[in-house]
Amino acid sequence: MTLKSIGFFLFLLGCLRAAEVTIDPLFLDTESTVMEEIYGMVGGDVDLSCISPGKKHFDLNKISVYWQTKNEPLKTINAYIPGDDTSQYIDSKYQNRTSLKLEKMERGDFSLHLSNITIKDELELECIVVNKSSTDPLFRSTVNLHVAANYSIPVVEAPKKTNDTEVTFTCTSHNGFPKPKIYWVNKTDNSLLNQSLQNDTFTINEKGLYSVSSVLKIAWTPNIRVECCIENVNLQQNLTVQSSFLLSPDGSTDHRIITTTPNQSIPSGKTSIITFFIIFGIVLVILLMAVISFRKLRKNKHHYGDYRGPQGNRQMAETTDYI
Repeated sequence: MTLKSIGFFLFLLGCLRAAEVTIDPLFLDTESTVMEEIYGMVGGDVDLSCISPGKKHFDLNKISVYWQTKNEPLKTINAYIPGDDTSQYIDSKYQNRTSLKLEKMERGDFSLHLSNITIKDELELECIVVNKSSTDPLFRSTVNLHVAANYSIPVVEAPKKTNDTEVTFTCTSHNGFPKPKIYWVNKTDNSLLNQSLQNDTFTINEKGLYSVSSVLKIAWTPNIRVECCIENVNLQQNLTVQSSFLLSPDGSTDHRIITTTPNQSIPSGKTSIITFFIIFGIVLVILLMAVISFRKLRKNKHHYGDYRGPQGNRQMAETTDYI
């Protein structure tokens, strides 16, 4: 048994004053491992899933729960040990940013809530639930946390005709993550332009967010339409700006820009159809309500017409007795 394994075994038996709470992989049942891909936005919150695949009720006095980075160096993100203040074990980077819910853990949900996500949180993390008395692992769950940040809408500068044979376009976007992919498209035939025609420059700010500036140089033609596309792989999102450089009949040039946001509106053809069904649904609901109201009104009117008060009922009873 390695020194690390011995140290961990002693730690679980009672030496709970170590600088970090870590679990030796030798004690883990690899067959019970669950892995999940989770995405979080910079500055936002995320729940890191860790749910028991079998048992749904746990006595919290008999188990310990550990959340830590999977790879070296091991860092404790959060932990639960009955009767112990585990805040002293949590890595400073995660202090006051993580939480476990006791009522959920009793039901087999050991998910960790992580707030104020940063670029440095993009790690492979591990949740381990251990039988406190025997130090046997009950199960573990691995989470691969991917972090993303939205890039700003790309800005394409007016093209510059440097000479009679070449024109230059510049596309910029800021404060996104991860490092983007940049594509230029020839909109006259929707072909992807060769990346050797573009020169991309990346910068990183103090928060680890990227900015990009892409310069495209292509051969001059009277009518040029190109599109700059900024791809965020983690978000599976494309931000595009289309720029045109058109030669007018009088010999002057006309520069136009069309921006397509990732949450673009529905195309007009589909909009009209959807609008029709929405209006039709509203009218149908109004008619249905009118029919229900009319039936209730008739029913109430009928009851009021038959009812003649105590005097009328008494007269009817007397007439019946006489017959």
